[in-house]
Amino acid sequence: MIRQAQKEDAKRIVEIYRPYVEKTAITFAYEAPSITEMEDKILSSSGRHIFLVLEIGGKIAGFAYSSVYRGRKAYEQTVEVSVYLHEEENGKGYGRILMEELEKQMKERGAVVAIAVITSGNEKSSSAFERMGYVFSGHLPKVGFKFGTWYGINHYYKIL
Repeated sequence: MIRQAQKEDAKRIVEIYRPYVEKTAITFAYEAPSITEMEDKILSSSGRHIFLVLEIGGKIAGFAYSSVYRGRKAYEQTVEVSVYLHEEENGKGYGRILMEELEKQMKERGAVVAIAVITSGNEKSSSAFERMGYVFSGHLPKVGFKFGTWYGINHYYKIL
């Protein structure tokens, strides 16, 4: 079941996100957010932006959200998208299910373009977004430094 994230979901969402922060460069965050910080992020996802969770057997298995791409008014119909799954749920198609619902709701709220920013070398995410119709639009080298290594990012976009 996919539903809007609630403040009470913050602890589980942080549990899912933490390994990405601590073990990978998939996110450039150095520290996982606190539960309070995640509650604030969930509560601020209203109006134009969306924060969804996927429940399987009554437990959150993953989440996806849209956020501001850039702060200027001309960018209002462009959103950045992110999706994360619990480590045990990868490869089961749940990311696609979450993204399809996120895209549907974003389009209903006036979004025209979705942008995914993916760390270079993260071929699983790049391939997944390409299968969902996202188009590679550019690479920026050495923009993130984590675990003693420089990483680039790749931009993908989809016209909704």
